Amino acid sequence: MSSKLNVAIAAGALMVGLAGSATALELTQGRVLTFHSETANGCPGLDWHVVVGANNQLSGIIAWDNMKDVSRVTGVADKEGKFHLDLQPINGVGNTGTVDGQFPDHNGWLTAHVVGAGCPTEDVKVAWSNTNTPSGG
Repeated sequence: MSSKLNVAIAAGALMVGLAGSATALELTQGRVLTFHSETANGCPGLDWHVVVGANNQLSGIIAWDNMKDVSRVTGVADKEGKFHLDLQPINGVGNTGTVDGQFPDHNGWLTAHVVGAGCPTEDVKVAWSNTNTPSGG
């Protein structure tokens, strides 16, 4: 009886592990992260397009106000998915800013603290699934 119980426990643990990995984000070189964060906490809706480079270097753009304002972003993510981005307005006009956050692990949410990009120093949460990014990256 105990061997059946051990098999059941092992199978349950495997299923929990597989279910958790369904929302995990793999930061592999060449992966393109594109998504939209809705207006929240005084922050406008943000459109994100970020590419993962070698050694988890990040580069891309974040746009807001229906793409009227666009900033280049550059930064890095660590192995745990914590990231830092610096924002620089593309047209050279406007304020610079930063984004510090956490890519989703198994919790299903990307969280970011945005300063700039039209945000009055607010936090942004984005529900995450693997449909937010193309597969194979």
